[in-house]
Amino acid sequence: MDNKEMFKICKKCGAKCCKLGGADVTNQEREIILSAGHTDHFVKIDSDHYEMKSKGSICPYLKEDNSCGIYHVRPIACRCFPIHPEFNNNKKEYLLALCPLGKVLPKELIDRMKKDSTRIMDHITKTRFTDTKLPKGEIEAIIKGVDKLKNFILE
Repeated sequence: MDNKEMFKICKKCGAKCCKLGGADVTNQEREIILSAGHTDHFVKIDSDHYEMKSKGSICPYLKEDNSCGIYHVRPIACRCFPIHPEFNNNKKEYLLALCPLGKVLPKELIDRMKKDSTRIMDHITKTRFTDTKLPKGEIEAIIKGVDKLKNFILE
């Protein structure tokens, strides 16, 4: 499956994953985005954890046509979606989000995305919803949206 096919599926879906507040990123990912000339839409959580200032739970880099404004420098969390790491009882699990792409991605690509998602720093995964500077109502809406996308745990 090539990027064009994936983009068509994402546009048809309405880019729901990009309407979950935007990805939390490391300082390195933030610097890559800024070095590419994009606007700084980040809030510092700690020395190596930044969250995106979302606009009503929408990623600030999502364009009106539901395409990604930072596609070539998007964070690892975005590159790996619909694979989503999460901690459950202090154990890291990999979820396959309920996403139209999840139904058509070849197993090899899912395996690669899972492997790539291991690069998402554990402290970011663990504290995404607790160490936030987003308004309470917005974070609650994001959590509700994320919960709706949960599908199943990958082995």
